[in-house]
Amino acid sequence: MDRLRLPLIPRALRLAGVVAVAATILYFSVFTPPGSGAIQTGPLSVFPYSTWLHGLAYAGLAVTLAYALQDRPWRDRLVVVVVFLVAVGYGASIELLQSTLDARTADFGDLLVNAVGAAVAAVCWRVLTRWARFYRVRRVNDVERPV
Repeated sequence: MDRLRLPLIPRALRLAGVVAVAATILYFSVFTPPGSGAIQTGPLSVFPYSTWLHGLAYAGLAVTLAYALQDRPWRDRLVVVVVFLVAVGYGASIELLQSTLDARTADFGDLLVNAVGAAVAAVCWRVLTRWARFYRVRRVNDVERPV
């Protein structure tokens, strides 16, 4: 069976993606976004909207970090552990920062949701790498057309 072929862009761009995601999380964690509190429940009314945002944000951070580390000569399990620990550590530092701000509060539940989002994304990335093969891309023209 053929493996899924995915492009691996230059490392500097992958790291810039990680920084952009981390900066976005920091911005929305420190400043109250406009219209916050207007939406009370997330999809299917299972969890609050903020819980979905936390989970998705840290899942996004974990995926971009895993992609940035893809060409490292580390074992897949080590990448999953590093990605999880970095994402959870970043989430914990954001919660500590929020505890010092008057307009925000730190919440252990948010940290737990961050960890779950990062864990799910890291495990999904591990599964993806078992079915995919990455190839290096230097220019836009190097991207292969999908079959």
